[in-house]
Amino acid sequence: MRHPFNPELLSSKSYREIYTLTTLYNDRTFIQVQMVVSNIGLCDGNAACEMLVLHSGEKSKKTFKRFKKSCWKFSDRPNPTLSIGPCCLIQEGESTKCVIMLDDNNAEISLDRPPKSEKLSDTIFPRETSNKFYTNEVIIPWTRLRATLKMSGSYEKHLKGFGMLEHSRSVGYPKDFSRGGIAFYGCQGTRLFLANFNFPAGPKRGGVGWVWDNRDQAPKPMTDLQMVMNGTNRFPKEGILPIITAPLAPFIIAGQQGLFKLSLIDDIGPFLGFIAKIFIGNPVTRFYWAQARVSPDQPPIEGVLEIMNYE
Repeated sequence: MRHPFNPELLSSKSYREIYTLTTLYNDRTFIQVQMVVSNIGLCDGNAACEMLVLHSGEKSKKTFKRFKKSCWKFSDRPNPTLSIGPCCLIQEGESTKCVIMLDDNNAEISLDRPPKSEKLSDTIFPRETSNKFYTNEVIIPWTRLRATLKMSGSYEKHLKGFGMLEHSRSVGYPKDFSRGGIAFYGCQGTRLFLANFNFPAGPKRGGVGWVWDNRDQAPKPMTDLQMVMNGTNRFPKEGILPIITAPLAPFIIAGQQGLFKLSLIDDIGPFLGFIAKIFIGNPVTRFYWAQARVSPDQPPIEGVLEIMNYE
C-alpha cells in the first residue's frame, strides 16, 4: 500500500499534489505549512515549500521556495519521509514530525498522531467523467502538537497547540473546479470547531465539505451549503470583515481582525501574473482572526478564518 507521504506523480501538465499542515497555538500564533509537488511550471515534477506565520496584533510573514525535481524524494527507511530540499515530513512510529527550513525561517512541528486518511474525500471532477479531478482528505485529524519556531530577526519560540494535516491531489487548474472556499480553525481549551467547504465552479452549485466540533467523534460531511456572507453570496473585498452564515448549518463565523492576504499575482509580478492568470486564474486568500458561534448557550470559539476566491 502506498504511504500517504509518497506522492503519486501523474503525467498531466496540470497535475498538483499538496500536503497542508495547519496549526493553531495557545498564544494565538497560527502556522500553515504547504509542501507541493507539481507539473505546473517550466518542468515536470518540480516542488515547493511554503510557511505562513500569523500573529494577532503582530507582524505576519510568509516564506516560500521552489525546488527542482532532483531536490525532492520519498524514502520509507529508516522512517517514511517526504523530503523537499531541507524540509521534510516524517512518520516516526505513532507520531509525525514536520521540519521547515527556509532561509532563516525555521520550524519543527511534532504531532501526536501518525498519518491515516479520514476518508473525507471531496471529488469535484471524478476521473470517470473527466480528465480533471480534485480530491482532499484529512490524513492527520485535529490533534495535539508542539512546535519550535525561529523566524529571521526574532527569538526562538516553544509553542503548544493543535493542528491537522490534509492531502489534496488534482488534475486541472484550481479555477476549473472551484470558485472559492472557506476554512475555520478554532480551539479553546477542550472545545474545538472546524469547518472546511469548497464551492465548485458554477454559481448554482452549493458548497461541499464538513464541520467538526467537540461534541462529535469525527467530522460531519455536508453538501449543498448555501453560504451567505455579509448579507450576499459574494466573497469579501479588501477591508471588509466577513460574517458567514449558512441556512442549513448551525453556526455563524464572524471576522474580528484582518491578518494577511495571499495573492499569486502580487507574488510573481504583473508580467508573469498576466500569463499565469490565463491558465490558473487569480487565487486570493485572506486570513482573519474570527469567532465561531456554534450553540446559543455557549460562548463563541476563537480561531483563524481562511477565505479563498478568484478575483
